[in-house]
Amino acid sequence: MTEAVFQAPKRRARVYESYEAPFPVPTNAEEAKQQEYKVYTAEMINQNIIVRDPDHIQAIYGKGYFGKGILSRSRPLYSISDQWEDLGYRSLPVISSSKYQLHLDWARGFLQAQGLDDESISQTLEKYINPVELPSTDKTAEKNGGSNGMEGSPREDKREAEEPKSSSCSPSTDTGRLSGPQCGSQSKSPERKKARRQGDRQFDPLADIYPEEPEEIDAEALHAVKCEKHDDWLVHCGCRLKDSVLMTVLKNKPEAHRPAFSPGCEYVLVKEEEAHPGENDDSCDSTQRTERLVCRMNPFRMIEYLQLSLEEAFFLVYALGCLSIYYNEEPLTILSLWEIFSSIQPNFQTSYVAYHYFRSKGWVPKVGMKYGTDLLLYRKGPAFYHASYSVVVERVDDTLRGAALRPFSWRSLAALSRITGNVSKELMLCYVIWPLDMTEEERCSPECLKRIRVQEIIVSRWVSSRERTEQEEI
Repeated sequence: MTEAVFQAPKRRARVYESYEAPFPVPTNAEEAKQQEYKVYTAEMINQNIIVRDPDHIQAIYGKGYFGKGILSRSRPLYSISDQWEDLGYRSLPVISSSKYQLHLDWARGFLQAQGLDDESISQTLEKYINPVELPSTDKTAEKNGGSNGMEGSPREDKREAEEPKSSSCSPSTDTGRLSGPQCGSQSKSPERKKARRQGDRQFDPLADIYPEEPEEIDAEALHAVKCEKHDDWLVHCGCRLKDSVLMTVLKNKPEAHRPAFSPGCEYVLVKEEEAHPGENDDSCDSTQRTERLVCRMNPFRMIEYLQLSLEEAFFLVYALGCLSIYYNEEPLTILSLWEIFSSIQPNFQTSYVAYHYFRSKGWVPKVGMKYGTDLLLYRKGPAFYHASYSVVVERVDDTLRGAALRPFSWRSLAALSRITGNVSKELMLCYVIWPLDMTEEERCSPECLKRIRVQEIIVSRWVSSRERTEQEEI
């Protein structure tokens, strides 16, 4: 065994996120006032520390990689689907019919566990099974071929019917005068699809040809529109108002046909197959199957939360002061958290000392259960580097003796060292040294942390063939 010497960590080959600075730690009251210091909230549920607020989740995990998502491997990024459909007014996830049926079975099982009869369960799930009618968009109509109840909207059909198909003539002006319609090649630019008036009818030469346009425009809303070409407000540069922006500045905005979504519910687009007879009706193989998207309410909604370990939660509360933990809607004090966590986890005090020690050194400690140890140490975070060390935490007294938290034999220690080496890590023994004269009363408060020392030792495996080769080279 040799004294611990920190080596350069192994960087991951592919990094898909940027590094955010960890939580700031103000050294005095003046720095705390100058910095945007925010206190996040968590709840204690069944002896677990859970963060519910999405903004708090992203902040706590992003600034130090604290905790993990309950539905994700590490970063809380769970989503019901990777495919989303933009309907113009709302984006909905797209799932398969088998996945929707699975959620429906989960909801049925949850209702059966409550003691409801089959008839009541069927009535409850009926609103989830019934599809929600959606107005079509160009994207969905093109994809589904108008076969899923998302045909073209009446407004678009009416507009296409009113506009002549062979309208290659458009009004043009010559030296500021109206010269009448000029036939020629019409521009394909979407800004010139439809001619319309630009302002007051008294000063617009197109007022006689297009007397019905435009509708009354909200002046306050128009002053907030910026011109993309001149990087100035549209009212100052005098450029043409886009058709897409025109609908947002009208005083009497036409109400779009939108489905009535129930608040607090999640809606999904379910992929369903629909059979159509082919050209030859006599043949059974002529049946064609097409997919359609049907909007339904998700019967079993799963929400991503952030779960903190006891050491992580206490570090955020005690060391950084940026987290407040509630139990039954009442905030818990630092002293009560120390007592509660010590009763939940018998070795919490020793494990927290090791966690606090490595965090203060700049490492990101994570649970090392998958490698048979207590902690894994990462540089910056798991997204950037592989773990450099597998740490086994032991509690000893001033004489480096004491009841081992994890008793090792030479065989088990050699096996753990071999496993750690096979995953390109180093095995570290972290000794938490408690003073002999420390009383039980002192241990009931986190003030005892000031008297505790930590000593780390690296355990390396001796390979005889490698040592012999190095000696021969020398």
